[in-house]
Amino acid sequence: MSPSPIPFATLLAQLSDPNPQVRRQSIKDILRRRKERAQAFASLQALLSDPDQSVSKAAIKALEKLGDRRALPALQALLTDQQQSVRLRLDALRALLRLDRQQPLPHLLIALQDPGALVRQTAVEGLKNLREARAVPPLIAALSDPNRRVRAQAVSALGALGDARAAAPLAAALSDMDVQVRAQAAFALGSLGDARAVEPLLALLSDTDADVRRLAARALGSLGDARAIEPLLALLEDVDEFVRANVAAALGWLRDARAVEPLLAALSDAKWRVRGSAAIALGKPGDARAVEPLLTALGDADADVRGHAARALGELKDVRAPLCAPGFPIPGPT
Repeated sequence: MSPSPIPFATLLAQLSDPNPQVRRQSIKDILRRRKERAQAFASLQALLSDPDQSVSKAAIKALEKLGDRRALPALQALLTDQQQSVRLRLDALRALLRLDRQQPLPHLLIALQDPGALVRQTAVEGLKNLREARAVPPLIAALSDPNRRVRAQAVSALGALGDARAAAPLAAALSDMDVQVRAQAAFALGSLGDARAVEPLLALLSDTDADVRRLAARALGSLGDARAIEPLLALLEDVDEFVRANVAAALGWLRDARAVEPLLAALSDAKWRVRGSAAIALGKPGDARAVEPLLTALGDADADVRGHAARALGELKDVRAPLCAPGFPIPGPT
């Protein structure tokens, strides 16, 4: 879009127009004047306290676009002004993070104490994006946030950062009253690889929520602890197909001979998802008992199950399955 033909001095004057729509339009026009817009810095900064919120929001965006770090103190003041709306404080935080890329942590720590849950959620996401050890303690503190979404995001962030200091706090989060927090904590603990998480995760296999049971099963499979075998075998009878499928996958990762017969039985599950996971899992322990059932599974009605069975037979390297080498066409149902 071409710059406004209006003289730049006129655009600056319009920033004081009594009509907020004129002020907003003037901000837009000023931003299009790339060679002159830096002259508007002081006037734009003054609009951060405009009585019309839409004008203040436009001013924040404009200052962010100018990229002038002199705006940092004013934006910091806006972030900590609890008389302003949550949306305005959120915009101020985002602008601060973009203008102060070298030192974002102080802004994030302030935002983590904001009364608005949306601001705190954004702060947690920012701490996750830092990908550094300094973010771990404030994220652990956020596990006690009164807002369930903030807690869930903090759990997810700690799992992504993979810091061992988070293991015990995440294990405690497995008892959170919120389903999503418990589920995310189970997933996060699986990625940390800390054996201290096994017992709390085992307790979660009886959770009333299917997603929690599913992710707890996956986490236990990731941890590779033999204590999980018997509880997981019992969960192969779960009423939820996604739980059964994830349990089968976890048993495959554990590579324990005790799981072979139950996984063979799971090849007859009514749900293709479970049969497919069981087929994949049976290729991992290297047990010859799986060959004949997997050969039978090559005739499954579901293409995915047939493909998983073929790949599992390839892993087993049994001479009775010479046609299941990688790249060989997967037979259709008989």
